[in-house]
Amino acid sequence: MIRKIWDHLEESILIASYLVVIPILTAQVISRYVLGHSLSWSEELARYIFIWQIWLGSSYCVQKNRHIRIDIFTHKLPKEVNNIFETFVTIVSIAFLIFLTFKGIKIVQMVSRMGQTSAALKLPMSYVYACIPVSCILMMIRYIEHIIKMFRSEEREEV
Repeated sequence: MIRKIWDHLEESILIASYLVVIPILTAQVISRYVLGHSLSWSEELARYIFIWQIWLGSSYCVQKNRHIRIDIFTHKLPKEVNNIFETFVTIVSIAFLIFLTFKGIKIVQMVSRMGQTSAALKLPMSYVYACIPVSCILMMIRYIEHIIKMFRSEEREEV
């Protein structure tokens, strides 16, 4: 059960967030064009949900190995060399995500200390910026899972 939740975490959050954004934006359009006045909070909330969707979508892409990449070169490599190259690229990606996580945490702390809030919702902006470290940590975990799966598949092939 927990494994199933973990395997579909980003996907479930993304679907749920779209189910929230669609009625919010629909209400905004109806309010603006039918009722003649716009909602002050709807666009802001939709924007912040979209920001979270982008970052969580990146983690989802890591999990599904769907990030844009140039793989014409790697397909021509022998499987062992390709696995070494794939591991190297994954480790570099993890290193970059570690950097982003620490910088993201610093940004969240700075924004939190400043007490910055959003204009319409008065939502603490640290909640919005928190998508950076949260998603980077998720991406790191997904990359580690990718390396583990790669090595497990190699072990099975050797037996």
